[in-house]
Amino acid sequence: MINLSVFFNYNQKHKYFILCIISSKISIAGYFSFIYKKNIFILHQILINYMKKQFNINENTSGYNNYIQPMPALADGKLELASPAYRLCAITINQLFQYIIFLPIYIYSLSALFETMKEEYDSDEFTEFFLEWLTLPQTLTIIMITIMALIIFTAWQISWMTKYGQSIGKRMLNIRVIRTNGDNPGFIRNVILRETVYQLIVVIIGTLTLGIGYFVFMLFPAMVFINKWQRRTLQDFLADTIVVKDKTSNKPVTVRIPKR
Repeated sequence: MINLSVFFNYNQKHKYFILCIISSKISIAGYFSFIYKKNIFILHQILINYMKKQFNINENTSGYNNYIQPMPALADGKLELASPAYRLCAITINQLFQYIIFLPIYIYSLSALFETMKEEYDSDEFTEFFLEWLTLPQTLTIIMITIMALIIFTAWQISWMTKYGQSIGKRMLNIRVIRTNGDNPGFIRNVILRETVYQLIVVIIGTLTLGIGYFVFMLFPAMVFINKWQRRTLQDFLADTIVVKDKTSNKPVTVRIPKR
């Protein structure tokens, strides 16, 4: 697979920022249109060809290694940095699972909301309807199922992130999080620092800036296109991690059919 880093020149900053925006949008939206991992490769290829044609970016890699920071975990050559397309698709897969978990309660809540709109309740009547709606057996059942599904999903994520350095999305795409020295980041770095502490920072800054900070943090995934930083996002810098893929997983499998 052609690597996005091949087409970055250090002086092409105007092209770089445009690439960040277009790539993130196409990669995230692309997962909803493609089902198999091989189609993610096709999406990546389409993106590369488009950028080459649109901005006349050549494949000259001279000087590329001069500004990339050394990384001990990549020294033996067995690992390579996960591509931006795979990383963005992994995020999308994780979010998709969360949407599926909350989908039943979303649909059920909307049906109740439409009912109140038809009846044209005033504020007091709406409050009475809402309190009664919360105590309905079917409402309590859906809420309990959603809570149980969320607990199972969270425990599953924490277990894989601690043991393998992989969320469900990363596991499906065969990429994982490791420390910059090659070690498994474990629970403290992968779950506490990379996820919990990061989310606390997002909430605090977003609250202090009256919501503006949330929009700023939404742009941070575009950091996966910065090759000089080894495609590390703010979460990676916080936990001293990188996201990698085994080079051996890209090798084609040869099947020999015996002659009759």
